[in-house]
Amino acid sequence: MRRWRVPLWLELSAAILIALIASNAVTFAVVEVQRAREIKAERMGAIEDRIAALMNLLGRVPETARADLFKVASVRRERVSIGAIPRVAQDAARDEEAEARLTAALGALATGDVRVAKRGLPEVLPFAAKRRGGIERLSVAVALAPGQWLNAEFYWPEGASLLPGLLLSAAVASFALLIVAVWLAYRLSRPLQRLAAASSEMAHGRAGAPIPESGPFVLRTATAAFNTMSRRLMATLENQRVLLASIAHDLRTPITSLKLKSEFIDDGEVRDGMRASLDELQALTEAALEAARSGAGEEAAREVDVAALVESLCADLSELGGEVVFAEAGPVTALCRPHEIKRAARNLVENALKYGKQARVAVAVQDAVVAITVDDAGPGLTADEASRVFEPFVRLNASGAGGLGLGLTLARAVARGHGGDVVLENRSEGGLRATLTLKRTSAATG
Repeated sequence: MRRWRVPLWLELSAAILIALIASNAVTFAVVEVQRAREIKAERMGAIEDRIAALMNLLGRVPETARADLFKVASVRRERVSIGAIPRVAQDAARDEEAEARLTAALGALATGDVRVAKRGLPEVLPFAAKRRGGIERLSVAVALAPGQWLNAEFYWPEGASLLPGLLLSAAVASFALLIVAVWLAYRLSRPLQRLAAASSEMAHGRAGAPIPESGPFVLRTATAAFNTMSRRLMATLENQRVLLASIAHDLRTPITSLKLKSEFIDDGEVRDGMRASLDELQALTEAALEAARSGAGEEAAREVDVAALVESLCADLSELGGEVVFAEAGPVTALCRPHEIKRAARNLVENALKYGKQARVAVAVQDAVVAITVDDAGPGLTADEASRVFEPFVRLNASGAGGLGLGLTLARAVARGHGGDVVLENRSEGGLRATLTLKRTSAATG
């Protein structure tokens, strides 16, 4: 399953934006809740003052003037009147907290029952169209005398919500932070992308131009260190290629001489066998010379059945008398350079036969990687030998195990050129296991 490649600037911008939205949401909620509490307390205080003032006036004006008093007192969003029936029934859903506050505010004026009830719904959406009816209101009924009630109804004013202004402020802040985040992510990601690209080139043995040292100080320092390492490493690789080219070039003359001398061998079977061996040795020498010149062989990568390729190799070595057992496997296809893979696998199997007496070979798929495992029955490797066995021209004959001078070195180079590696590990039941891995994707074409 292919993983999504999300750019660094997008990750950083999204993280900042999500954090900003979450923090603003909490801020908006706290502000609105606190604002609602303060408005409610302020409105309840105003209502208490209005009812107390009205009841004081009722005791001072004659009954004939009460109609005019109520007409003056009934302003926009406030309605007061006197009636025989209370506007709040005894069994209505009443606000006990508001009733207690109003009773305390009236003090001695509250000689009878005091009832308060909420009706309607509050205006909770700041951008919604205003409703003409059904908005939140407070109904009050205060007993004045038997059969006489002071009824009042107060509509909550909509007020000016702070949410639109807060949203606009948050949008401006988010936009500004997003620009800064994109710029910062770009400044960080460009040097990292150059480092990744240069590392990929180095992994395939190709030298690239020095990376521009840009970005923050820590990235400039890392880039400078990488450029220094790259120059030294590529110089080392070039020296190794020159050495390999010299060896391969010098081998041409004795190989040609041996070919000429083999023509004088009377036994035809021996002559043909020696000629075939010399032809193979010459082909290997020419491939090594070309690899030293160009850093890679001329062979093009193509889709092949790695299991069939390794099985044919095992059959050839078995016919030559080697104790080679191949574990049957279904088709395991991969994009690779087949002659290089066959040569690397042959080195591992011949190592197992020479130093471990036998070779048990298997090919399997592990996720997006093809693994070629070669088990032997030898003594295995010590920790010191395992650290040195991949070095060129190292032969651990004293221990009875190890590489063939260049065999393991070349096998690892081939595997790494295909996006994999060669790993050696001792088996718990005895013997050594060599595992060559390569990617199944186009990474093998690098």
